[in-house]
Parts: sequence; C-alpha cells; structure tokens
Amino acid sequence: PQPPPALHILAATWGGVTVTPELRALARASPDPARLTLDLRSLHRVLAPDPAPGTLKVLTVLYRFGGGPDDGPADGGGVGGGTVTLSRFATGEQMRAQLGQRRNVLGVHVRLEEEGPAWRAGPEGQVEILAVLYGPQRIKTPEVLAELAKFFEGKRGQIRTTNAFFRTDPWPYKRKTWSVYFRFVGSTRVQVVTGWEDGALEVPWNRD
Repeated sequence: PQPPPALHILAATWGGVTVTPELRALARASPDPARLTLDLRSLHRVLAPDPAPGTLKVLTVLYRFGGGPDDGPADGGGVGGGTVTLSRFATGEQMRAQLGQRRNVLGVHVRLEEEGPAWRAGPEGQVEILAVLYGPQRIKTPEVLAELAKFFEGKRGQIRTTNAFFRTDPWPYKRKTWSVYFRFVGSTRVQVVTGWEDGALEVPWNRD
C-alpha cells in the first residue's frame, strides 16, 4: 500500500517570532512522517529561547500533506492533554474543542486551503491571504484582509496592529500576538509576518 502523504510545515510562529525551521526539523525527526505531536508544556525548551517568558503565547502552524500544489485539503489536527497533534486524521471539531492552555502556551494551527481557495482582493489581486490569526482567533473579516493585501502589494503604508484594525478583541486585557500567512499570486512560496499587538506591520518580506 502507498504510504500516507507526508506532513509539510509551510510556516509557523510562536510568541511573535517565526519558528518555521524549528518546526520543520521536528517534523523531519518525527517517527511518523504524516504526524507531528508537540508537547505544549515543554515548548519553551524545544523552541528556546522563549520569546516572552511568563507570557501567554500562541503557536500557529500552517501545514499541508503531500508535496504537490494540486494536493487536496487535509484535515486539521488537535490539542489535548497538553499536546498539539498535526494529523490529517483529526477532525475540525477535535481541533476546536481541544484548544487549551498549558504553561502559558496556546496552540492554533491552520491547514492550507482548509475552507476553499485562498482569499484575494478580486481577480486582479496580486496577494493571496492564506490565514490571519490575532491572539487565538482566526480573522476572516474581508475589510481586514483587504487592508493586509494592500500593504503587501505596496498600496498602503504601515499598519498598526491594534484591536481597532482587526475589528475584534479576542483576549480582553491581554497583549496578543498576530500572524499573517500569505503568498504572491504565481508563487508557491508561503511567507509569514508576525508580531505583538500595538506594534507595526512593517516587517521586511521578499517577493518571489
């Protein structure tokens, strides 16, 4: 029988920093190439140095299964018992129900094209917004996605990453991180920018 499609980490963030190389290394070292389990209780050691010791942080991972661009969407993973599992066999219901806090870490993960094609600002749009997370919440508000697309297309200047910009406050009285996963139309390279609430979206990025 054919082996199951391998897990591919496209990009990942934790506590306002990019941890894509570290997550890819963990996936390569996993005994099961189609599954990765992370212990949230020891994440601060695995992904050392801790970017914000003692602060509630969010781990976000964008991933897919198989290597080709024509692969279908995969199921999401889940969080339970202090662990995050990225697997094509876990259901979306498990993913939502099992999201929980362990040692100041919250795991949120998103699969590529999980709900249809990537968002873009009309047929002439040059940027595909794959996923936006603010704190533990997935942001899907079209007005917010449109402003982010304009930024990456060079059509607007700096963005202040505030509750007002994201049009929500998923964690009142807590300082939150944000992560934006995107790619340019015609490119296969997924890029991510991340930071903390009240900061500025002006992180350097590269066009493929």
